[in-house]
Amino acid sequence: MRHAVRIARESLVLGFAEMGAVYTWRTWTFGWLVRLLCQATFYALLGRYVGDEPTMRYVLVGNIVVLACMESTIVVISLAGERAMGTLPLLAIAPSGHLPVYLGRGLQWMVTGLTSSLVAWLVLPPLLGVPLPWPRALYAAPVIVLVLVSSYGYGCALAGVALRMRGVEWLVLNFAYGVVMTFGGVNVPIDVWPGPLRIAVNALPVVHGLEAVRGILDGAPPGHIMGLIGIEALVGACWYAVAALSMGRLVSVGRRDGSLDHAG
Repeated sequence: MRHAVRIARESLVLGFAEMGAVYTWRTWTFGWLVRLLCQATFYALLGRYVGDEPTMRYVLVGNIVVLACMESTIVVISLAGERAMGTLPLLAIAPSGHLPVYLGRGLQWMVTGLTSSLVAWLVLPPLLGVPLPWPRALYAAPVIVLVLVSSYGYGCALAGVALRMRGVEWLVLNFAYGVVMTFGGVNVPIDVWPGPLRIAVNALPVVHGLEAVRGILDGAPPGHIMGLIGIEALVGACWYAVAALSMGRLVSVGRRDGSLDHAG
């Protein structure tokens, strides 16, 4: 546990140092964060245009929560960058094992994702005139954290594709986020999709966590909400298992044939 905490701390230091080379606090706040707020606002206003006030709230809540998924899956780019720079073998030979280092490589995106979602949660509803049931709406914050964590595992699992097929990391990232946003109940209920697709989307992160958030806002029974939270946690755990198996296979094969040394 001590090693895991140390790795997480060092990963955050490295991650924010990398971000500091790209952003200042001003450019992140007034560039990146404002861009995300505008995105959520756009979809909410579109929902109002094509529907009514409840539709607007449905879309706004979905787009605020999915910001956590969007940012946490940027771990795909962080991990692909290790291979492009030729530093992936260093992760594989870490004394603590490759997995903690691998999973910790994009932790800064979880911090920024949580910040973006919570700022949007506090700012956009009153700004757009969409009432939320305060203080009950505060109870959604831990669920957003769970969505963030499960989405990070999803991103780590899909990063395995970017590590094997070089040059596709942005395609993988946009596919990962786009699938969740399109089919995961963000803008339209999953009930509108055909049966097989409706079953398949239950394997995605966000789906059950977002439904739990909506349940909290609507005053659903606690048992129903806890069931959805449990499913979201299970889905996230499965994606972490896929990530662990994928990276383990990549490292095992790479050690045998030297492919870890090949920069993209």
